[in-house]
Amino acid sequence: MTHTTHPTVDELFDISDDRLRERASLKWSNVDVDVLPAWVAEMDVHLAPAIIDALQNAITRHDAGYPGSAEGVTQAFSDFARDRWNWNIEPDQVSIHVDAATAAAKLMRHYAGADRSVMIMPPVYNRFYDWLDVGGVRPVEVPLTDVPNGGYFDLDGIEAGLKAGTKVILLCNPHNPLGRVFSRHELSELAELAERYDAVVLSDEIHAPLVYHGVEYSPWLTVSEAAANTGIAIHTATKSWNFAGLKCGIAIRSTTGPWPDDLDAKTSLTDSGFWGILATEAAFSQSRDWLDTVREHFEAQTGRLTQLLAEHLPGVKFHPPEASFLAWLDFGDTDLREEPSEYFLRAARVALNPGTRFGAAGEGYARLNMGTSAQRLERIIKAMGKAWPPAA
Repeated sequence: MTHTTHPTVDELFDISDDRLRERASLKWSNVDVDVLPAWVAEMDVHLAPAIIDALQNAITRHDAGYPGSAEGVTQAFSDFARDRWNWNIEPDQVSIHVDAATAAAKLMRHYAGADRSVMIMPPVYNRFYDWLDVGGVRPVEVPLTDVPNGGYFDLDGIEAGLKAGTKVILLCNPHNPLGRVFSRHELSELAELAERYDAVVLSDEIHAPLVYHGVEYSPWLTVSEAAANTGIAIHTATKSWNFAGLKCGIAIRSTTGPWPDDLDAKTSLTDSGFWGILATEAAFSQSRDWLDTVREHFEAQTGRLTQLLAEHLPGVKFHPPEASFLAWLDFGDTDLREEPSEYFLRAARVALNPGTRFGAAGEGYARLNMGTSAQRLERIIKAMGKAWPPAA
């Protein structure tokens, strides 16, 4: 793709199957050649020009050592947060880590109570279970309610878990896989509970840059005084700008909230990935036009998917997300008795994520990745439609 200041949707997503299969990354390299992948959260998109330039310039300088400073990436993220979310962050509130998972695991390990438990709200990001394992803690599951209509906190269940001794809540907002953006009111109710029971909220906000136009998004630390007193936010550019292999995690604390004394910012930086830091700075500071084009495309994809499902997969329910490029498909009221992702891989040669990977609450669901061109999304749904309805 030619480097342009304002790339169009067609320029960004016009990539052939053959070119995508040349990639070594997970999405296309780990499926058979006759399978259309719509599973792991990678986009079928060209990288932002500024990110390419940052990496190529480093190679030209033969510059591939340890990270020397967090100043540039910290400033880039802080500027982005101020401009996009009206969130003012001071440099000493930010620490840079290998990735979001490493930061979360360290923080969960530090703050988990005597029973070493962390509360999660399934169906939820499947890697949360890996994060908990690395942190040496166990999950306490309080499933979201009314998932077919977007998903809501079970505040009574959350309070019961906190009363029982759980000291950490691992929140996902914007939510993966539901695409839900929780309202300020909902978050403030959760913050009040956390403060009442002296709990820490780790807010995974990695899909925040991809919140759709017109949807109010509130970073956890801006929600209320109670949220600031109880929370630590975790961000990354890797998901929204599609460079998951170039790792860089950002942890943000408030001036009044928790932060472990033994989590040294300089050590965390030294352990971080040089390439990820370069890419992250370029993303937040120089790649906003790219982001806006991609985000608008995903908003349009939700409308396309709604129409395609109605035409080709009648009976399958889909609540349109408010952020990102993931779709949570509900097969609960259909005649499909086989696990949905297994069925469509076998019968349609389309790869989806099994709903049960997101917790037991995901049974009867599958996650579909819309992060591709409009044409390829249509091919995916039409292929699934040819195998629908399932034979009795």
